[in-house]
Amino acid sequence: MGRTAKSRSRTENPRLLLVDGFAGPGRYETGEDGSPLIMLKALLEHSDFENLTSVEFIYLFIESDKARVEHLKEELDAIETPDNVTCHVEEGTFEDKFGEIVDEIHEEDSSLIPTFAFVDPFGYSFTPMSLAGKFLDFPRCEALFFLPMVDIVRFVGREKQDDAMNSLFGTDRWKEAIDLEGDERRAFLLSLFEDQLREGDRVDHVRSFEIRTDRGREYRLVFASEHEKGLGLMKRAMWSVDPSTGVRYIAARKKDGQEVLFTSDPQTADTGPLLDHLREHFGTDWFTIEEAEKTTLLDTSFLHDGHLKNRTLLPARKDELIDVDNSGRRGFPAGTKLRFFD
Repeated sequence: MGRTAKSRSRTENPRLLLVDGFAGPGRYETGEDGSPLIMLKALLEHSDFENLTSVEFIYLFIESDKARVEHLKEELDAIETPDNVTCHVEEGTFEDKFGEIVDEIHEEDSSLIPTFAFVDPFGYSFTPMSLAGKFLDFPRCEALFFLPMVDIVRFVGREKQDDAMNSLFGTDRWKEAIDLEGDERRAFLLSLFEDQLREGDRVDHVRSFEIRTDRGREYRLVFASEHEKGLGLMKRAMWSVDPSTGVRYIAARKKDGQEVLFTSDPQTADTGPLLDHLREHFGTDWFTIEEAEKTTLLDTSFLHDGHLKNRTLLPARKDELIDVDNSGRRGFPAGTKLRFFD
């Protein structure tokens, strides 16, 4: 996003806003960095950061608890930041503080600067879809939501949950899940949340990632963006955590009880489902490599720039499952045409 802000800006000082809507104290009692420190260090330690000195990075950390606010400020003061990086800590709720910014810009009929917002509430009742909708209406804005699915699925039928659920989903259609059970209820609620993010063409791309603790508690990270490049980068991040399927992370613990933060599977990703998707999508008609890349990116969990050519199309060609017209060039260069044999 920093590179994009730099390349597209018509001003001398392109800006990027990064928001943590439920920031917390900055560091957990066990010593691990909290999301504000992770977000800040991800920028400062990035290999390309030295090439983005012309971009102004503005961090906005919002936290409703006064003690956590003070502790977060102390943690941030201990980190040396260059002149093009500023951190602001606001005491209050995400809905109020960020909502004021969004409402003011809407009233001025202006546009929000490129923004990434991480919405990680302490409880689902503080995740207003109405605010997410207004925020994502702006171009060049992306969001990552952390959903406690285990609690949402459990409490959807409980009394006095209407306000919280209406706020979360931006609709009362969640009530349709009350008569559902188990995986069916979970799938319906997750799909409803994703559909509501897309409502009114706010964003074109929504992708979720499952997180399951060693105690079986399920959470979801839901990413929303209007940009294909943003989707591609998020999918790559997901595959870096789950090299087998790119859709889930299951926590594990060593024998000494220490948690393994990122598990990995030595097995190569099975791209058979990707080949099946391409066959179903294109049938026996000719299609270009660009069309194959686009449907891989938008319609599957696989990487268009990592799984398609060498792991899927090349073996299919060797097995004589596809016909390839690349004008005598090696591999699958731009303009290559392909089709499946009958």
